Amino acid sequence: MNRTLTGAVLFALLIVISQTSPVEAAAPLPGAIFTTVADGTIVNANTQYVSKCAVYLDGGPGPKAPAQAAGLPSGDYFFQVTDPSGETLLSTDVVNNRRFHVSNGVITAYTGTHLIGIDQVHPELGAITISLANNTCPTDFLDTPNDGGVYKAWVTPVANFVGDPNLVDNPCGNGCSHGFASSTSKTDNFKVQPNIPTFCLSVTKQIVSYSGTYLGPGFSWPIAVMGPDKVTNNFFTSDTDGTLSVCSLVAGSYTVSESQNGYETLGLIFNGNSLLPQPIYSFSWKAGDPDPSLIFQNWSMMQ
Repeated sequence: MNRTLTGAVLFALLIVISQTSPVEAAAPLPGAIFTTVADGTIVNANTQYVSKCAVYLDGGPGPKAPAQAAGLPSGDYFFQVTDPSGETLLSTDVVNNRRFHVSNGVITAYTGTHLIGIDQVHPELGAITISLANNTCPTDFLDTPNDGGVYKAWVTPVANFVGDPNLVDNPCGNGCSHGFASSTSKTDNFKVQPNIPTFCLSVTKQIVSYSGTYLGPGFSWPIAVMGPDKVTNNFFTSDTDGTLSVCSLVAGSYTVSESQNGYETLGLIFNGNSLLPQPIYSFSWKAGDPDPSLIFQNWSMMQ
């Protein structure tokens, strides 16, 4: 009798524990995510992604969709990249560095080291996109072991994450991949073109006196980059050192322009060579060329 009673009690406890498991307890997550390019204008580009650094996360509606169509609920989320099965984690930074905020169905805030793009589909909402690669390439996510070159992007609410977000990986059992429970996450598969030569463009904004004396970096300065596809992507220089690195660019012609904002271009340096000062500069890149470096030097007309 005692053994039977003990077994019944243990069985009842197991039922209670399974019902309150963090993997199973939460309701399914509404809305959707998709991968895109930096400005959010191409949805699920798949083989149009020329490198892993070209893949950005968008947590809201795509082109021609209403602002709240299929958007994630407002709140904080984590993201990760895995192989299609979810068994192999390909993201290489701690989970807390992959945290973002959604408002009105679109991503509006991110403070980690991944690059962000300005979403041109819903700029009225302050929408941004987030590079799935960490910081500047080649510090990106690992290559997929999938023979078809397929990757999977995941998003889960911070409240539903299983594990320690200060770690890179969080094993969490069946129905859960590295802290992301399948039942409370959204995913999107994507592909990347292999073996296409790419380069990184580095842009620096410097504030100088009229005599050319360096005064300091230009923080959070708008920089626009138009590539051979004639699409203009908008970025900002770093708020720590006034620099910007745009990677995963392919061969072709590019135009880089800086915002004036009450300043005048006093100097322009391309690959170490001083040129005629101008707020817009065009160049071409082909495989084998060095990565280009551009410095805009500005002085305030109000000084």
